[in-house]
Amino acid sequence: MIAVGDSVTQTVVINRDLVEQFGTLVGDLNPLHLDPVAASQSRFGRPIAHGTLIMGLVSALLGQRLPGPGSVYLVQTSEYRAPVFVGDEVTITIQVAQLFSRGVARVTHEARVGDRVAVTGYSDVLLDSRVHES
Repeated sequence: MIAVGDSVTQTVVINRDLVEQFGTLVGDLNPLHLDPVAASQSRFGRPIAHGTLIMGLVSALLGQRLPGPGSVYLVQTSEYRAPVFVGDEVTITIQVAQLFSRGVARVTHEARVGDRVAVTGYSDVLLDSRVHES
């Protein structure tokens, strides 16, 4: 069973290989993510990770750790506040904020690089009824 306030955290280094593999997998080969020369001419000055890569890390935590296997996204909102640069160490934290009837949980998420908040938001997640009581 999960409870309001339960949380998990994971830290991942966003290296060039991870960004390249993700970009290739989803077909997003934007030079802003993959080409240091092109990215150096952007507003960011260097390559940044795909926002959806960071949200993929959130999804992995939701599906593997909290609430865990069998959980299914119903709603996802995210606010991208700052870039995550290739080479950054990003810390993802998710926390159960609310439990609804019908076996749904609202889980907040935050991605930080040091003191800087990169992404915030929440997800409503359908819980696996075999594991979590309604």
